Amino acid sequence: MGLAPRWIFYIGLVAVAFTGCQNQDTRNLPTTVKAAGYVTLDGQPVVGAAVVFLPEDANGYPAQGFTNSSGYFELQAFEKKQGAVPGRYKIQVSKTVEMKGGQEAAASTPPTAAEESEHTAEDSRGVFYRNVLPQKYASIATSGLAAEIPPEGVSDLKIELKSTP
Repeated sequence: MGLAPRWIFYIGLVAVAFTGCQNQDTRNLPTTVKAAGYVTLDGQPVVGAAVVFLPEDANGYPAQGFTNSSGYFELQAFEKKQGAVPGRYKIQVSKTVEMKGGQEAAASTPPTAAEESEHTAEDSRGVFYRNVLPQKYASIATSGLAAEIPPEGVSDLKIELKSTP
């Protein structure tokens, strides 16, 4: 499965979780705790990345957040309730940018054909979207990233990405 279907699947999964809880009274939702931290790539903050935590427990609840200019993110599992449900998670991180026209050819290092098919997707308007982080982090199957959110919460999660293996 290429980047686009995988990315759409996981974002869709989180959207379904949000939508399903949209009209519910938050008192009926599981307990959530603060879950926040920083994403870096080679020691530098990653701005504008989607951080998705998928629970190891099949009955768990996914959570997501987006990094700010400092690489800081806060997770949210439900639309009307801050935080994430305590538990163990696998993590995926991606940063998708829009590239119009010939911009995809102007990338700093030209990708191979295989890398291009995994990193780039095109929408119906002919606009390209490209994950600018190392591909391995875009899937829980390959990211190697995991974390535990304790019952008391956590505000200093560190997700350290590397551009070379």
